Amino acid sequence: MASSLLPDAVAIAQTLVRIPSVSGSPAVFDVVEAVKHILEESADPSVKVHVCTAVPDAPVLLAHAGSTDPEAPSFMLSGHIDVVPPAGMEAPFSGDVKAGRLLGRGATDMKGGAAAAIAAFAQASKENLPGSLWLILSTDEETNVRGVKAALEEAGAPRPDACLIAEPTELEIHSAHRGDAWIRVDFEGRSAHSSRPHLGVNAVDAACLFAVKARKRLPEMMKEGPAKGPQTCSIDLISGGAAENVVPAHASVTIDFRFQGEETGRLQEERILRVLEECRQDPDFPDVKASTTITGDWPALADQTDAPACRRAIAALTEEVGRPLKTTPMSGWGEGGYMCAFGIPAFYFGPGEGRLAHTPQESASVEMIETAARAIHRAVRAVLCGGEVAQR
Repeated sequence: MASSLLPDAVAIAQTLVRIPSVSGSPAVFDVVEAVKHILEESADPSVKVHVCTAVPDAPVLLAHAGSTDPEAPSFMLSGHIDVVPPAGMEAPFSGDVKAGRLLGRGATDMKGGAAAAIAAFAQASKENLPGSLWLILSTDEETNVRGVKAALEEAGAPRPDACLIAEPTELEIHSAHRGDAWIRVDFEGRSAHSSRPHLGVNAVDAACLFAVKARKRLPEMMKEGPAKGPQTCSIDLISGGAAENVVPAHASVTIDFRFQGEETGRLQEERILRVLEECRQDPDFPDVKASTTITGDWPALADQTDAPACRRAIAALTEEVGRPLKTTPMSGWGEGGYMCAFGIPAFYFGPGEGRLAHTPQESASVEMIETAARAIHRAVRAVLCGGEVAQR
């Protein structure tokens, strides 16, 4: 199949970048509608499109092409079409192409990759696919990541043999990443006038003493756990107090944990509770009430690139790119964690340099977006058709 027949992935990316689809904003509905229109214009009329709105402010687009036989080979293309706010950018939603690069918020993370996936899906949908092809695009990956989980929990949700997520990897393979949990510790004391601090119970004092203790003890506890591989924790938020002359009755500390798949957010919470018990042995620790809340808990992605469908896809990507592809873990978190949790082998491959994501300099190579579209289309053919396709 000639690569020139692929829909213009760069033009699709320009369309997506020009929509200010900051997570949680009304524009996320606009970008979903834009993708629906693109599929109506460039995909086969037989394509079925469904928008999951189980999370009201985070719609998820699901499109299906090809066979409905549950025994047929199946493949999923995945990505997100929301973006972070465009802080520091002069023309964040221009979608202009200059010096061979697409400019604007989301060009790298990850509307360039989403456009490559959309182009590959649209072309493959017009071929006699003996397998089942899915496209899933979420709109809250940059925030709470509730949409894709809700979409995969729906009755009849896809469970493909493999999933390619088109996050920016510079056309390399990211095969695994750690899980992520955010846990908030709330301290409740008693307010008083600052001229009589002995009449109050200072929640900020408790939060500070806890943070000092946790900074030392939590890494020690994580080393004792079942996980093999690097794990980290970081105290990222501390808040509390009401006024300069009031003993604070409330304070909180939020900790970010990155952990291997053998562990969970609940295990990190248990470690925090142990630290709190140790704090209470300190006579200087205020007599506060303390409670914990898991405010975010996202599963790890285990390396499953040895799954047959993943192997076929990666071999096809390698052939199209024309060089051996490096396979490495990803430092951050992505929706592959949920794919793994639902039993879907997943890996990341897409255009764009991750170091430019979320920066005022965000942009993506036009050539890389075009190469990604051709490579992803080739991977679809390899997984579903053994590499050979017939035009409808």
